[in-house]
Amino acid sequence: MKKTKVWLLAGAALLLAGAGIGAAGVVLEPGLAPTNSADVGYRSHDDRELAGHSDELLWAQITGRKEHERLFGGGPVRVEYTAQVRRAFKGTPPATVVVNVAYGDDDATRMATGRSYVVAINAGREPGERWMSPGSLPVETASLDAPDAQQGEYNSELGQRAPSTQAERWTRAVTNAVND
Repeated sequence: MKKTKVWLLAGAALLLAGAGIGAAGVVLEPGLAPTNSADVGYRSHDDRELAGHSDELLWAQITGRKEHERLFGGGPVRVEYTAQVRRAFKGTPPATVVVNVAYGDDDATRMATGRSYVVAINAGREPGERWMSPGSLPVETASLDAPDAQQGEYNSELGQRAPSTQAERWTRAVTNAVND
C-alpha cells in the first residue's frame, strides 16, 4: 500500500513538473513581449489580462534606481526603482512609488532613469510594497498621445477598432480587463 502512494506522488510530481516546463514556453500575443525575468507565476497574454491581474497599472517616469545583492546567493537580482506616477490607469497610488523587479541573468529589460513606462504592479506583503507583475514587461511610453504601435490586435474579437493612442490602449485594457 505504501509503494502505491509513493508511485502516485511521484507521478503527480512529474505531471506538475511537465506542466511547469510547458508554461515556461508560452508565447505572448501582441501587447507584451516575452520576458526572461524571473518567470514565476502568472504570464500575461495581452493587455486585458495584464490589467485584470494587476493591482495597479501606471504610467510613470523612473527617477531613481537601486540594485540589491543577488537573491538566494546567486539567483535573480532585485532592482528597486523610484518612479513619479504620471497617470494611474488602475489603482490609486501616491505621486511617487517604489517598484521592485526581480531580474534573471542577462536580462536586458531593465528600465532606464529619466524614461517613462507603463508598468503593471502587484502589491507586496508589506504595506505600500510594490512588485512589477511576474511575466510582464514595462512598456516604454514617452507620451500617452503617441500612436499605439501594437494596434491592439485583441480588439477585433471584441468588435472594437484599434486604439489610436497609448492612453486609449491602456484605458481600454482596464475597461476590458480579463481576470481568469
